[in-house]
Parts: sequence; structure tokens; C-alpha cells
Amino acid sequence: MFGDFFLIEREGTQPMRGERLAFGDTNGRNEAWLRDTLFANPELLPINSIDPAYGPLIPLCTELRTEAGPLDIAFINSFGRLTLVECKLWRNPQSRREVVAQVLDYARAISRWSYSDLQRQVAMARRRTGNVPYELVQGAGAEVLEHDFVDATASALRAGRFLLLIAGDGIREDVGALSELINNNSALGFSFGLVEVALYGLPDGALAIQPRAVAKTRIIERNVVVLADERGAPVAAGADPFPTPQQTAELTPSPLGEGQRQAEFRAWYAPIISRPFDDPDQDPPKLFWPNNIRAFLPWPRVWILATSSGTRKTCGVWMVEGGTQKTLMPHLSALRTDILAELPQATEARTNAVDGTYFSTLRAWDTFADEDAKRDWMWETINAYVNVFRPLLKRLAAQTTERL
Repeated sequence: MFGDFFLIEREGTQPMRGERLAFGDTNGRNEAWLRDTLFANPELLPINSIDPAYGPLIPLCTELRTEAGPLDIAFINSFGRLTLVECKLWRNPQSRREVVAQVLDYARAISRWSYSDLQRQVAMARRRTGNVPYELVQGAGAEVLEHDFVDATASALRAGRFLLLIAGDGIREDVGALSELINNNSALGFSFGLVEVALYGLPDGALAIQPRAVAKTRIIERNVVVLADERGAPVAAGADPFPTPQQTAELTPSPLGEGQRQAEFRAWYAPIISRPFDDPDQDPPKLFWPNNIRAFLPWPRVWILATSSGTRKTCGVWMVEGGTQKTLMPHLSALRTDILAELPQATEARTNAVDGTYFSTLRAWDTFADEDAKRDWMWETINAYVNVFRPLLKRLAAQTTERL
């Protein structure tokens, strides 16, 4: 129970009494406001009272996209341990169980990630490239080597060791009913906490925030199955289960040298090929003479094809499955609406007897200012395709392997 809140500015002045905002009434402030406030001020979360092993908190991003939906806030510390926060302005008892189930779904989804998956999703949320999680930790003043941080984070992901927090303004003391729901998810290795963020309105219009930990769990160890290859070496979870397909049409430098047209072709696409994607596991595109580049995906005979067509005066990006036996497209047909929602706005999904279902994004030459603008658009579109299809195909491949 919170007591009254008093602000005493200095000796000889009258104290200001904060009025606790009524349950469910945040004076016009909503969950997005609470999310942004906690993200900008991580010290508001009482980590030391819940599990000091996850502090100090370093903000990663808001709206972290997962298979289970967007997570409100992700923090990390210099030891690679993630804190996942869902914000809720409570309005009824039922919503408590729903949001607990929701944050557990986020944890399950993220526990299947590799470090590369985390890096890609944080880079997307932050709209920047590079090893963004490490750069943010380094920028916060932590002295840690990049490879040590990556290894520690990957280990925490594999172990499913997260701190899951639900933060809200009206969490009640009667949290015992949530224990069954949490215990039913003991396959995850997490710490869990409920944080009530009390809001007080002051006479001068200012707002005071008083957080406290309402409940927490002990760490529940997750059962981990370690797979090994024929040599007995461990196989990393989430690794691509298929090798990259043979690239028989790839344009490779000839010992006799290239002709002028081939050299111009290589030079035009070079800025796209040399630019790294958000996903660090994605190999650069390969040149395919005479008119396209291809970025191969973790499924047999599947790639992202991009071209600038002088015949059609159009730039285009496609997700293509080669060969006559379509093993992927039947899976994607049922997901086409969800996939289109994540791809660039002009993307279309088409189906024909030869190619099955495929995805394409086109843009006319006359809408670009210059050649650099064409290349920038092509890279951004390929990158968006990689961010959508690479994790999806890895997940489908893993599910297919499990059924074998």
C-alpha cells in the first residue's frame, strides 16, 4: 500500500501533497506514454529489488518485433542478460492473466533466437545498421569486448534466462492467482516481476512517479537439449538446416578478364552488394549475369532476386523458389496476408501454375532522382525481405526437421 506523497522543496516552504491518480485514470497518459517514460528512465524500474543480476539496465529498443507480437520494451546489461517489459494500465482483473500470458509468449519466442536474430530485430527497431546491441552497451560506458558480449548474450538466449516485467499503474496485491500460469511455463528459465508504477498529480501540474515491486519469482531453470553432429560437436539452435544452393549462374571473375558490359554490371551493383544487412547471418547478394543479383535464403533453391530492368524501365525485388518441385510456397500461401503486412507497402503476392505463390515489389525508374536512389531503394527492399523471410524460413525449416 502506498502512503501519501509529499514534496518538500526546501526548509520554510509549505510541502506539496501529491494526489494519487485514481485506478485506471492517468490524467490522459496512456500505455505508450508509460512505455516511453520507462524506456527513457530505466532507473524507475526497481531491478535491485527483483533480481540485481539483470542490472544496470541499458535500453535496447521499444516495440521489439517477435513472432508473438511487438514487445513494449527490451533492456539488456553488459553481461548480455535481457529484461523484457510489457506496460499495462490495468482496468479489470482478467487483463492481468492475459498480459502475463502475453509476456510469456514473448519470452518463448525470443528464447528461440540466436544472437543474430536479436541483432537484426534491434537494428530494425532502431532503424540503424551494425551490431546495434553491442554498440548501445558500449555507448552506455560498459567495458566489454564484442566477442565476449555476443557469446554471453547468445548463452543467455539459449538458456531462456530473461527478466520478465509487467509494469502498470493499478497492479493489485492479490497476485497469487497468477502463480499457476507462471508455473505452467517452467520450461523457460526466467525471473518474473510485477512493478506497480504509482502516479501522483502535484498542485503545480507536475507528475511524480513512485515505483515498487509487487511480486517476483525465483529463477526457474529451463531444460535444454543439446544436439550434436556426427563428430559429437554441438549444433547451435536456430542454425540454418540446409546448405546454400549451388550458384551455377553466378558471375565470377574470369582469368581472361571481363568485358566492358560485365564490368559495368558489376560496378552498378557493387554498392548494394557491399552494404551489410540488418541480419548479420545473411550473406551478401551474388551477381547473376546478365541482369540480376540474388540473396540466398535458408531453404533449398529459394532466394531474393533484385534487378534494374532497362527493358521495363523498372526496379524490382522478388522472393523466388526455383525448380519445379515447390516445397516452400505451399507453406507461404497460408501466410500471405501476414507476410504482406510486414513487407514494403507496394508488395504484391501472386500465384501462377509455374511459380506457385511469389512476392514482388516494383518501382518505375521515373520515380527515382538518380542511380544512387535506385540502389538505395533496392537495398532497403532486399533488406526488408531478408528481415521478414529469413527468420520465417528458419522457423519453418526447424518445424519441418522436427517432423522428420
